Amino acid sequence: MKPAMLAVFVFSCCLTGMLMAQGAPSTERKVDPRITQLEMALNHVSQEQQSVYQQFQMLQELRRNEIQDSNPLVQGMGGVKDMPPISYDESIAQQRERKERFNQHTRDLDRLYGRYAELGEQKKVILDQLRELAKEIGR
Repeated sequence: MKPAMLAVFVFSCCLTGMLMAQGAPSTERKVDPRITQLEMALNHVSQEQQSVYQQFQMLQELRRNEIQDSNPLVQGMGGVKDMPPISYDESIAQQRERKERFNQHTRDLDRLYGRYAELGEQKKVILDQLRELAKEIGR
């Protein structure tokens, strides 16, 4: 994860925590409905971003496994103990399948990374709107 994205994520989590820590509004003070709407949007985007990040981590692990499985020192032509070795054609077919899965994981990781960055930008916009609204109300 790039440091800038991590910083935006951490900042947004802190701001969300501060907003939630304020607790329920008192009956004397009404909360601007725009703030509530922005907080809900921020929460939704944060949850989606977390989901994308978890998917990214899972795919990254799958890709690592593909790399490990394709290592000729680990895999070899033989197979498992007490199992007959596979044919050359089967071995080549398995290598092609592994390579295609690896390439698909790479494409999916790129797509998820782009979506994560997009969601980070959305969060930044929402946080900027919240700050501006807080300034308006504070005047």
